[in-house]
Amino acid sequence: MHTKQYSKQLEKRKRIGDHTLVIGMDIGSEFNAACFMDKEGNVLGRYPTIYNSRKGFDYFQAMVMKTRRKYKLDDILIGMEPTGHYWRKIAFFAKEQGYDVRFVRTTAVKHQRELDESSSARSDIRDAHTIGNIVREGKYIDTVIEESVFRQLRTLAHARERILRYIVGSTHGLQAVLNDYFPELRKLFWSMKAKGLWTLLETYPFPEDVRHAGLAAVTALALKRYGEEAPHT
Repeated sequence: MHTKQYSKQLEKRKRIGDHTLVIGMDIGSEFNAACFMDKEGNVLGRYPTIYNSRKGFDYFQAMVMKTRRKYKLDDILIGMEPTGHYWRKIAFFAKEQGYDVRFVRTTAVKHQRELDESSSARSDIRDAHTIGNIVREGKYIDTVIEESVFRQLRTLAHARERILRYIVGSTHGLQAVLNDYFPELRKLFWSMKAKGLWTLLETYPFPEDVRHAGLAAVTALALKRYGEEAPHT
């Protein structure tokens, strides 16, 4: 098993040649850090602030092109941690430019950081350098970023799941509040989705409001807009 993994790692290392620009990227929510290096690990550039915006991506592209021309490198290999969803924008931008983008494991970055003799402290540019070295050693993951319709469907499915979880959580939170402050509503409306319930809460959000309005006003409100879902007596 270990022999097979070592052979795959050697194969990946052979993929990095004299004309390869290796870029390690530490991904953040607002900006990313990047370290450019060659096959031997010589640092060709450090860029601690590449913003997750069109302007930031254009700056990144300009630095890549400048480095390619200066050192005559025509093969780009970018490594990054798949941190949350923040990696997507810069990763797909890089793919559009024709660059090879691969992932590294968070555990590998942490382990390599601990082995660093200079410091075990974390910093964005230091982690970018660490990720670049991990890629150079062929320790990146084989997974290739998908560009097909299946990726889009998967993204939509994940977004739908997040929205559903938010709706369920919000509904449970509202139920808890109503149970504390307006317990009578559970006997009047069949569901939290009842239109009459939402009409009542929008106009009279507190029991005191209902008491002051009176039964006639509350009943008229329900019958006016949602007569069919008016509270039953």
